[in-house]
Order: sequence, then structure tokens, then C-alpha cells
Amino acid sequence: MAVYFDHHIEAPGSSNVPSQLTWHSALPVLAVASSSPTTGGNVDLYLQQGEYVDSCHLERPHQPTVLRWHPIKPVLALGWENGEVVLLTHPSGHQTVLPSAHAAAITLLEWSSSGSRLVTGDQNGVLAVWKVNARGGLQGNHLVKHEYNKPLTCCIFRPASPGDDVAMLARASVSGNESALDMFSWKGAPLKMGPQEGLAFYVSTADGKVHSVDELCKTSTLLSVEGAVKKLLYLEKREVLAVITETLMLSQYTLGPEGGAQEFMKVKLSSKTGQNVDIFWTANGLLITATGEQVVRLWDLDGDDNYVLSLNETLGFERGEMINCVAYCEAKEILAAGTSQGRIAMWKMVVQPGGVRGDTKAQWKLQTPTEIEGNVIQLQWGTSLNLLAANNSNTVRILCEHVMSAHFGQQVAAVQLTPTQLSITLFTTGVNLALQSDMHIKGVCATKDSVTVWSGKQVTVYELSGTVLRNTGSFPCDSHVVAVHGENLYTVELNRVQIRTPQGTVKQLLTFHKTKGNPVLLNVCQSYLVVGTDKAHIRVFDLSRRDAKPHCSTKNLAKMIANLGALKSVKCNANGSQVSILISQVNGRPDHKVYFYDVEMDTVEHFDFFVGRPSSGISQPDESERQQFQGTELSGRCPVSHFWDESEPRLLVCETVPISSESSSTSFLETTDVSVVTLFCTQEHGLLLQDCYPKPSGLQALLALDVPYYYFSCKPGETDPAEISATTSATPQQTQPSTGSGPAQTPHMVSRRALKDFVGLENCEKATRDALLNFSFYMTIGDMDNAFKSIKLIKR
Repeated sequence: MAVYFDHHIEAPGSSNVPSQLTWHSALPVLAVASSSPTTGGNVDLYLQQGEYVDSCHLERPHQPTVLRWHPIKPVLALGWENGEVVLLTHPSGHQTVLPSAHAAAITLLEWSSSGSRLVTGDQNGVLAVWKVNARGGLQGNHLVKHEYNKPLTCCIFRPASPGDDVAMLARASVSGNESALDMFSWKGAPLKMGPQEGLAFYVSTADGKVHSVDELCKTSTLLSVEGAVKKLLYLEKREVLAVITETLMLSQYTLGPEGGAQEFMKVKLSSKTGQNVDIFWTANGLLITATGEQVVRLWDLDGDDNYVLSLNETLGFERGEMINCVAYCEAKEILAAGTSQGRIAMWKMVVQPGGVRGDTKAQWKLQTPTEIEGNVIQLQWGTSLNLLAANNSNTVRILCEHVMSAHFGQQVAAVQLTPTQLSITLFTTGVNLALQSDMHIKGVCATKDSVTVWSGKQVTVYELSGTVLRNTGSFPCDSHVVAVHGENLYTVELNRVQIRTPQGTVKQLLTFHKTKGNPVLLNVCQSYLVVGTDKAHIRVFDLSRRDAKPHCSTKNLAKMIANLGALKSVKCNANGSQVSILISQVNGRPDHKVYFYDVEMDTVEHFDFFVGRPSSGISQPDESERQQFQGTELSGRCPVSHFWDESEPRLLVCETVPISSESSSTSFLETTDVSVVTLFCTQEHGLLLQDCYPKPSGLQALLALDVPYYYFSCKPGETDPAEISATTSATPQQTQPSTGSGPAQTPHMVSRRALKDFVGLENCEKATRDALLNFSFYMTIGDMDNAFKSIKLIKR
């Protein structure tokens, strides 16, 4: 599950009411225009957490009308009410005022796909085309100026057709293909060297005309519709131009090679009359509209289908809540909608196994809303970080996605509910507590004595005492990862790990040579700490004495693991003899193996979930024995998390997901079919598959393995009836830390399930538990004699 941290923009005191906002397509820089009917307007730039860029402030006695970022360079084009157009460069704040070409309010600004051309248009119908150099700077005066005598409304560039593959033509020419030879002829037309930047564009006017402007800036009327044009859309896959008017009449046109347009479809889009309409167009042909109703309307222009998405009161929305605006994130396949009650609704595209992406409304799953107050009138996703900016009529907030933090340690589980709240479950007593922090929580670590949270700028430690959480220490710290052992905290900075007290005092430094990299990963199990660096080195430390001592020398895993790009996760077992490792490959994709570094033998083995086999070990189960794994597919998968048992050093569990057949860097893993795989790891027998079963529905993510249970986080109200609940006979309690302000109803967020050999024996004593583990191990390796001896011990 994910939550969204929201950051207020740090607007200067001179700012007025925000009227427009726009992200740079790649950089985490947000432009915000503010307006006042009396003092004019200003434009300011902000970074991803709302930090104000002091050098990039523009102020005029006129209103800003249009903002448009250069597609590549950090250059913002600004249009003003008096016809002025300014290019603003981030972060220098350098300003270039375009030579006067307009005498009326700027109504459109549009860059070509690579940013070599800029189109400007105004309320009087004057259009100018400008040439821009490779640095995003203006190159001379305008190339051309056209007068259409009606207010200009929309502009879109037509993508260029792909160029010819020169290498392919060369091979064809050598083999005697005469047509390919003709294309190389000097007498023929110039040969295109691959895809070119599209410089032809379409521009619309308030009287319903759409004009075509070619690469040489020659203009001609393409088509005409009834009413002012509100939106122009180009369907690249079908080479179709779609036109939407202010009355929401949608027309589609095929475009001929000679520049003509032929209408082939016309339909009236449903809407609530008299309301502002927000229209969004996705790359896969989905038209999304918000018209001040209680629904979002979607039209699949390719599939000729339409449907609506509604809000759900059971998730926290109100009856009669209106949707004002929409925005769609292609990379994450999330549709966001801003409401009249200050909420942001988000629908996530969910593709069922064997389903087709985008074919029915049932595939959109509504999430719990994000609350920002006010009346949300504008939303925009932006940058490669997929940040969401929201204008709530008073200010602008920047929302950043954060995967909810969760941790299990020594029978205490902590799961994040909101950016500032945790649900704490004490399994020894069945008590449930609420922890309310005064900072955005980016990480949590739980032990039997404390709960530690951090934000990347601050670390706070809460002591667990019965049913009370007491703040015992808080200190500034830039570490993005923290581990806890006893009363010691472990934080990271450049080339070293700091061992601190709960109040932040540094007691010891664990240094790493700069050639080994900076520590970025920490994990504690029993009295062992493993550290992973950004240069793929690991080292294990023994924490059992007063000072931490090296348990092994620093190891360069890049020399032992082929195609290693970066370490994703490192975990050590209970006696410090094994370190399990998840990596990403050089190409950035997750690896489908879990690796095991043997500290004593100085060797690396792996279990490959793509083929369902280990690199070593005894013979694997045959087909008949595989039936015991409930039909779960053991191949074609990838590990996403891994946990050693807190006491048993041989036992590891992995959470795995199928590798998508349409794998890409952004959508590599499908998470609708998760399996839980348990392995035994020993020097003598290698890696052994002990159990594999599908993750039960209603459970969210694997948190830990602590025999006899697996521990899972779960969504409130979504639990598996067959699972063993986290609550015991003791009544769960909801309480606040002593620094809190009153009781809070904390939803149940953690569930546990027994390992298969412990079903019905979950409350057994340690001797029986150890005997059952030995029985399970001997059964796995096929040693029936020792398995029988273990059973006899259990009966005694």
C-alpha cells in the first residue's frame, strides 16, 4: 500500500491566489502562476517538497495567462495578459523577453517535441512561430507571423513519420534491390535519417476553424466545426485528429497525405451543462472528463466504449461530493480526481491474470482518498518522479507517493496508516496502539522495547511501556535507513555507520573505505548487523559485546554475482552465518534470484525463481511431491522481499511475484499473483524448498517469519477468514503515546498464519517447536529416520 506525503509550497508573502500550475516533464520543478485583480500577477518555481526557488520570481502588473515548459531544457515559456512572452531559465532565473509580436492576451504557447520550435498565439488571432537553439534560447526574430482574426484556442504538433532505416536500405541495395538503390540516388528526394522532429502543427480558433501549418510555416484551413474548439487531440496510432468543442461535441477526422481531413465520427459527450470541463487524453486512446458531477466519464475512442467511475462513501467520500478536475499518470496507471470537499480520489488500473488492459471499468480500483482541504480545482502529474501537484483554491500542495512503512521485530509489529500515524501491535499481550508523529514517517523499526521512526531529516524514539508509548529521544539526522539493537541505533552517512544512543549521541563509528562505497542498507537479526553499500559491498558485524566487532571482512559482491547493478536488500540470519541478497541487474530490472553469501565458506549460492531451482542442493521434488504446494507455480517468478526467521538460522521466507510477459522498467512485475516460498539453507545440503503457497486474499505484504507464524500486513476490513488473527484472548486496546492528544480508533493492520507443520500446534513450548522444525527439515531432505526421531521427541 502507498500513502501520499503532501508538502505546502513555500510561497513568498507577495504571492496571490494560485491560478495555474505546471510540472516540467522530466525535472522535479513546478511552476505556479498567481493572480490578483488589483496588483497583477506573478510566477514562481518550486522544488519537489515545495521549496521556493528564490532566483526565479517574475512579477508583472498584468495577469499571467499561459505557462508551458520546454520538453527537455529547464526553460519555462510565460504568456501574459498584455501580450508579453518571457522565457525563464531555472535555476539561474535568466529572463528572455520575446520581441513584440502580440498586442493582446496570450492564449496559447506550444513547443515542438524536441523544443526547437515555439508557437505563440493571442486573443486577436495573431500566431507567431519562433526558432529555439539547443540550449533552449531564442534564435532571432519570429520565423513567420499569421493573422487568423479570431481568438486562438488550441495548438498541437503533429508527430513526424518515422524515417527510413539507412542500414536496412544499405543492405537491400547491396543485395540488388533497385528501389532501395533509387532511394540512395542523388537525384531523388533527400533520405531521412531516422525519426525526425515534427514541425507541422494544427491550430484552432474560437469560430470553430482548425488550420494546418506545415514544416515551412505555410498555413491552410483544414476543417470547420460548430462552436469554439476547446481541445485538439492527435491519435498517433491511427493518424486521426479529434476535435472537441465547448459544447462537448467530439468529432474525429482521418488526415490525408495531401493535407485534407475527412470526418468519420461525431458524438455528443455527456456532461452537466454550465460547468467547467476538465479534459484529459491518455496515450492509449482514453478520453477522461470531469464536469462538476459526482462521476468521472471515460471514453475509449479506439474501442468505441464509454463508462463512468463513481466515488464510494465507504472509503471516506461524502454524499454529493463533486469532481472538478482529473489527471492521469501513464507510468503508474493512476487516475486522480480533485473534489469539491478537498479530497483527491485515485483509481488504480488493475489487470487481472489473462485480462486485457483498459477494457472495462471493473479494472479501475478506487483507493482511500488523500485529504488536502479546500476546493480542488486543478491537478497535474509531472516529472520522472511522478509527483502530483494540486491547487485547492488557496495554495498548492505537492503530493509524493511513499510506500507505507512496516516492520516486525521481537513480537512487535508497526504498520503505517497515514503519513504521520502508525498502528502498533504487541503480539505478546494482544494490545493495539496508535502512534501519532509530528513528522512525515519514511521508515520505522520496532523492537520489544521501542518503536523508532524517521523522516530522512529527523529520528524519534518511542519507548514501549505496557500500553503507553513515551518519547525518549529525538534528534536531527539525514539518514534514510535506521536499524535498532537493544538501546543502540544505527544510522548511515558518507562512508560510515554511526552507532547512537536514543538521544542521538554517537558512541561508535563503523567506517568504510571510499572504494567500498557508502552504506545504504542495514539489517539486524539477533546480535548481528549486515551493512550493504552503494558499490555492492557487504559486511557483517557482531553486536553481542559492548562495541560492535567485524564478523567478516568487507565483501565485494560484484565479483561474485554476474550482472549485478545494485543491491536492493540484504538480510542476515540469526547466527550471522548467512546473508541473503536481492539485487537489481545492470539494466535496472530486478533479478529473479535470491542470493546467499556464506560467511564462513566465503561463497555465494542462489535460488532461481525463474526456473524454480537452486544453484546447489539435493535433488528437487518430483511432480508428485510438488502437488503438496497447492498447485503454486514455482517458476517464472521474481523475489520482492525476504526474511530470515528471528531465531532459526536455517529458515528463510521469500515473497515472489510473476515476471510480466510485457516486462519493462516501469511495469516489470505483476502483483496480483503473489506466492510465499520458504527455504532451508545449510552448508551441508545447500538450498532446499520447504513450502510454497499463494498469499491469502485480504493480506497485503509479508512482514516477517517468526516460527510458528508468518506475519502479514493487511488492509483495514480486508482479512482472510481462514487466517489466524493477530489478536489473542486479551482485548486489543487503542491508545495514544503519552505525547498524544486523546484516544484514537486504530484499525487492525497485522495478521499471522501458521507454518504448515505447526497448524494446531501454534502455542507449543520451545522444545516441541524445535522438534517440529527438525521434523520439517528432515522431511525436506528425505531423511525419514531422523524425521521419525523428531516426532518421537514431540510425543514425549
